[in-house]
Amino acid sequence: MKEKKGKTGSITNTISYNFIDFNKYLENIQDYAVILLDPDGRIIYWNRGAFILSGYNFKEVAGKNYRELFSKEDKNKNIPEKLLYKAKNSGRMEFSGSYLNKNGNQLILNNVITAVFNSEFELTGFTIISKDITYAENNSDKLTQSERKFKNLIESAPDAMVIVNGKGVITLVNMQTVKLFGYSKEELEGQKVEILMPQKFINSHIKLREEFSENPKTRYMGEGRQLTGKRKDGSEFNIEIALSPIKAEHGDDLLVAAAIRDITARIKIENEIRELNLSLEQRVKERTDELERSLKEKVTMLQEIHHRVKNNLQTVSSLLRIQADKIPGSPAVEYLRASERRIRSMALIHMQLYKTKDFSRINIKSYTQDLCKQLLLSFGILNNRIKLHIDIEDIFFAIDTALPCGLIINELFANSLKHAFPDNREGNIYLKIFRNADNSYQLVYKDDGIGFSGDYTSEDPSKLGILLINTLNDQLEGKLSINVTEGIEFSMKFNDLVHKSHYRI
Repeated sequence: MKEKKGKTGSITNTISYNFIDFNKYLENIQDYAVILLDPDGRIIYWNRGAFILSGYNFKEVAGKNYRELFSKEDKNKNIPEKLLYKAKNSGRMEFSGSYLNKNGNQLILNNVITAVFNSEFELTGFTIISKDITYAENNSDKLTQSERKFKNLIESAPDAMVIVNGKGVITLVNMQTVKLFGYSKEELEGQKVEILMPQKFINSHIKLREEFSENPKTRYMGEGRQLTGKRKDGSEFNIEIALSPIKAEHGDDLLVAAAIRDITARIKIENEIRELNLSLEQRVKERTDELERSLKEKVTMLQEIHHRVKNNLQTVSSLLRIQADKIPGSPAVEYLRASERRIRSMALIHMQLYKTKDFSRINIKSYTQDLCKQLLLSFGILNNRIKLHIDIEDIFFAIDTALPCGLIINELFANSLKHAFPDNREGNIYLKIFRNADNSYQLVYKDDGIGFSGDYTSEDPSKLGILLINTLNDQLEGKLSINVTEGIEFSMKFNDLVHKSHYRI
């Protein structure tokens, strides 16, 4: 080894090969720092790659001991000397470390130190080749942190978590899986996932697993089917599995996260609830049948009551007619006939109730039409001499409303047929019942007959029909108005009186 002074004035050592040609080759390498040291560790060569990494040019480092490249802490521990010593004894030494470049940025370098000997095995120097691995190390740290977070997340899950790769091999399990299936982590990781299921399901599961790999998506496994797991001791139990595909960080391998839950207790509770529901449904059916039988009996009884009341009223009506026939010419005849008609109007109410399934409400339109036909027959008017104009909405009244309404219509209609059209005079009778905007009801009755003769007063005690109408109006809590100037015009506003107890099927 010879010493010579370079252009920089520093002391350099020459190595026994064509250094000039080799220098040109090394200068073209920019991805690696190439540094040559003399046997004492002083820098004698510094390529462009070293300048790019460190920010120092060769003039700034030439002749300096390479230990100056290390941190104060490393120098205090004699790390530079130890590295050269190991390289000298073993011929080669590789290590990684952190360094600050000229701009103060921290770099992580991978270094290879090689000892150089001459033909007589004398140490002539060292070569150091360094590569910047800062980015790779940082990414590795991030990946390690990400993997740690992922494992912590899996471990903290309340369900058994099993991570399986595309080949069906278990790559990771949590402690809940260990508790649920009885295997240790070491016994499960690296095994096929079919280790966790009964033998009879393995072949079909392999096919289903392959189908899932072709169309991976988050879903419950075996929807609509009951799934079964198998413990290490061979015991089987009901499970629920949710599948979630996970794209691996490296490569195209697909990972699948399976969340497994023991639903044995839930299945037991569901079965108990199902049995209770069946028992309850049976009890409800039996009670419903019992109530229907009881209701049918009550309906039959009410029908019979209305039928008997109707028959009794018709009997009374017949007795009054017979009595009137026995005293022809007597002033009492007309009173008996009027009473007969009133009783028939009440009997008609009970006949309507007998025919319907609703024992509390009457269709006032149907009832009025039947009542008017009955009155026409009673007065012997059969030739359409008096035309009826009935306009009634399809309204149902409670029996406490329908009965007084029917009696009022009976009185008005009978009065018109008896007095309004003498000497076979033709005429018209108009009857209208409708609902008002305030949900009250309006009854409007009118005829175009001769009207009342003389003075009219609604308080005249000799006019029994008028007094009866006033009494029935009070019963309905109605507002009544009567006009007798041209024919008779009657108007009554009232509300439906709903009885406190109804029987309806």
